[in-house]
Amino acid sequence: MLDTKLKNRHKLAVVLILLTIMTASLSVMTQYHQWYQEENKAIEQDRREELTSEDFLEQFIEASYILYNTESTREEADSDGFNEFLEEYMSDVKEEFDSFYPYLDYQVKDEDGKVVAKSKVESKQSLSEKNMDAFALGMVITYDENGTPSVKIEKSDYQAEQITELREVLNRFQEDNPEWDDDYYETDTQGMFQTPKDRTYIFAMTEENLQTYFEHYFYVGTHAPESANNFIVILMIIVAALAMLYPVFPSLKTGEEKIFHAPLEAVVIIFWIMLAVIFNHCGWLFQRNNGIADFFDFTVWILVFAIVYWTASCVRHIYTMGIRRYLKEETLTGSSWKYIRQIWQLLMTKGKNGLQKCYHSLTDIDFREKSNKTILKIVGVNFLILAITCSLWFFGIMALVVYSVVLFLILRKYYNDLQEKYAVLLKATGEIAKGNLDVKITEDLGVFQPFKPEIEKIQNGFKKAVDEEVKSQRMKTELITNVSHDLKTPLTAIITYVDLLKNEKDEEKKKEYIDVLERKSLRLKVLIEDLFEISKASSKNVTLNIIDVDVVNLFKQVKFELEDKIKAANLEFRCTYPEEKVILPLDSQKTYRIFENLLVNIVKYAMPYTRVYVEITKEKEKVRIRMKNVSATELNFNPEELTERFVRGDTARNTEGSGLGLAIAKSFTELQKGKLKIETEADLFKVEVQLGT
Repeated sequence: MLDTKLKNRHKLAVVLILLTIMTASLSVMTQYHQWYQEENKAIEQDRREELTSEDFLEQFIEASYILYNTESTREEADSDGFNEFLEEYMSDVKEEFDSFYPYLDYQVKDEDGKVVAKSKVESKQSLSEKNMDAFALGMVITYDENGTPSVKIEKSDYQAEQITELREVLNRFQEDNPEWDDDYYETDTQGMFQTPKDRTYIFAMTEENLQTYFEHYFYVGTHAPESANNFIVILMIIVAALAMLYPVFPSLKTGEEKIFHAPLEAVVIIFWIMLAVIFNHCGWLFQRNNGIADFFDFTVWILVFAIVYWTASCVRHIYTMGIRRYLKEETLTGSSWKYIRQIWQLLMTKGKNGLQKCYHSLTDIDFREKSNKTILKIVGVNFLILAITCSLWFFGIMALVVYSVVLFLILRKYYNDLQEKYAVLLKATGEIAKGNLDVKITEDLGVFQPFKPEIEKIQNGFKKAVDEEVKSQRMKTELITNVSHDLKTPLTAIITYVDLLKNEKDEEKKKEYIDVLERKSLRLKVLIEDLFEISKASSKNVTLNIIDVDVVNLFKQVKFELEDKIKAANLEFRCTYPEEKVILPLDSQKTYRIFENLLVNIVKYAMPYTRVYVEITKEKEKVRIRMKNVSATELNFNPEELTERFVRGDTARNTEGSGLGLAIAKSFTELQKGKLKIETEADLFKVEVQLGT
């Protein structure tokens, strides 16, 4: 029951907060039309002041002078020389004219009323003294035969003020602007700037050009009226005061929400950004929709007064918590002060240690060392060069002394760093030499850094060599074990059956024993021959009889001779051969043995009633023979070791054979500069033989 009552009170506080923010927002929006009118009056006043200003009207007088002195119809005019004169002596006047000229329509007439020059702006309007209806501003400036000017405003909203200001400008033009007077310059520029005579200048500007010119070169902004700023500030103060007041009433249960415990730094930044944006752009808000407020304005002011309320609610905790506790708990700086102090202390310690190292480095210098002498010579030469350059400046010599000391310390530190990094490198290579191939160089070696990957390559090479040696020793041990086993099995059988044969009287059993002895002796013969074959192949003591061999035809021959065994194994071969003959220089007997051993291996270990895929393809000067079959047993061995001596896929060694078939095939392939690769994928056994160069 109590919990429900507290929730209802908190809801009431939320409603009050929303009403406060919405009321302030609506109050601002009700004043839009009035502020819009006041702002327009201010803009109009700014426009009047700019259009009647001396700076603006003076540009028409300057334009008449510049146009006269660059007029191509006058024989005495020197257009190029005058432009150079403007660039050198009156660059500010030229810049003003260049910015003013693109927006100006004009006509220049001589004493006979003939048009001698006219503008090229794109207003597309016909300009004359009597026709200025299409223009927002028009004037006529006339110079008589003596150069005396007169001015008349033909079209303007501020005609009276402008004519008065223009006459004042003309009256003081020569007096207040000595740069227009020939006597102001040296002899070589006298006569360069001539006063217009017998000329009438008709100047005009369209409303579009006039507005564009002012937008570019004068600031006529949308300033919010002072009354609007004052009213908004008062509303902000009221909202902030209510934000302070509502938490005073315990029944409202507000003020301690998590949102009102934001860090002070974030509160200040967001509040000042809001103030800057709103007071710089509220004039734009009034003008945006001609003084009519809409939902966008309502959203903007809701956000503004929500930030004001939030800021006041957050800052209120300075009073409730006390300044010390507030700064410690409600500011990022206070909560991080411990870490800031630690970082500061660390920086101070590092700086102090650095200074101490520099001091000790300076006091510990031994100039008897060869390295220090060399560095000192380099610094001395450098000092002499710089001293000659700065010899005319006393303080420069003092700076060079300090510079030379610093340079020596830097070079000495660099040299010492090199020695340290070299020691690290030397230590690592020493460890490797001792047999520690796992040593790691974690330090930065600087200029010796390229040695780090090379040392790692050496380590990897040594590790690989060690692994190969270990593997070789293991294979030798397995070879002895397997040879002993494979030789012992038929030999034991032969001895056993010989003993049985000695004591047997039954002729039928004698015949049976003799058959067994024959098979075991043949088995022993095949094993010994295979041993000799692999031994000769491994020692490269094999003579190859190279002839041109039709690889496809040879493979077909081997497959045909093994056809009975293939049928007995219930295998179906799917062979793909190239259409043309494939002739390669090979040893036909060794190649025959390669194909025979591979096919016999498939017949022994392939799953019955499956298909075997054979593909022979020709690639330039090479031939690839790919064989794929499904294994009858799980392929849980390393395919790379399958071509080693006495290694079988059936680890129980329960199939008849020497275990050397694939090893012999690989050796004979490599003897003929080819490659044999075995891969397994699940129960799929794949062999690829590449022959040719």
